[in-house]
Amino acid sequence: MKNSMIILTCVLIGTALLSFSCAGTNKQLRKNRKSITAILIPETEKKQISEPTVEIKEVEEKLIPFGEKLPDPSRFFVIIGSFRYPENAKKYQMQILTEGFNSEILRNEAGLYRVSVMSTNEIAAAREDIRRIRRTFPEYSETWLLIQKK
Repeated sequence: MKNSMIILTCVLIGTALLSFSCAGTNKQLRKNRKSITAILIPETEKKQISEPTVEIKEVEEKLIPFGEKLPDPSRFFVIIGSFRYPENAKKYQMQILTEGFNSEILRNEAGLYRVSVMSTNEIAAAREDIRRIRRTFPEYSETWLLIQKK
């Protein structure tokens, strides 16, 4: 009986020590915030895992003059907003200006007003800007690519 009490006491003490030891290790792991993924997967591969490929909407349309201004001669535009009325496009343009975007308003043949935050002749640069905007500003996840018809 005495031996079984000693064994039971040793088991309880051992369990308590093991629990405290694991709790300290767990606390340290949480403090470091490193998962097994962070340790085993190189930085370049982590980017691919954390950023799923989302298709970029591309629309081809003809642009027409807006007021006295001729359409930008660039071929590709990053569109962050689209409006039926020019007043709404101008209000939106002022709103995004406060977030650091420079923009211009474009008009298409159907009479819609597009708020563009980038124009270029290089489609790869336009697509990369769309990805950057979506990463940096999740609220603009609907940003898309306008391809100007000639």
